[in-house]
Amino acid sequence: MTAIFSIGTSTPATGSNSINRTLSTTPILLAEFGIGIPNGSNRVILNATIGISALLLNPTIIITVARDQQVIFTSREELQISVGENRTVSVQAIDVNVPATGNQRYVLTAQLAPGLLNGSSVTGPVTFSAVSYSV
Repeated sequence: MTAIFSIGTSTPATGSNSINRTLSTTPILLAEFGIGIPNGSNRVILNATIGISALLLNPTIIITVARDQQVIFTSREELQISVGENRTVSVQAIDVNVPATGNQRYVLTAQLAPGLLNGSSVTGPVTFSAVSYSV
């Protein structure tokens, strides 16, 4: 029987244009939380939403989720938007058989993909959440 064990959330920006963090090719921390992990066979379902604004045409961003400094998910998002336009990007990941050593720390970062004419900023919303459960 499946049983929910813990829920973790981080909501640093709840609406569009609620923050302004310019992206570069170096990852910036957007959100983080700790979540309890059950013993035995388990899963952690992770969800993130990030609002992006283009500073140059068609920015490409890299979204990363890490567990205790170990990258467990990466998504490359090529946004087809013009300068000044906004787009909300959502990503989902599942972390399987996580070590049950108490709480695990999950971190959400974003960065620009290397390349010319690539510029954007995080403008909100930014939400990051997870549910851990045993299977």
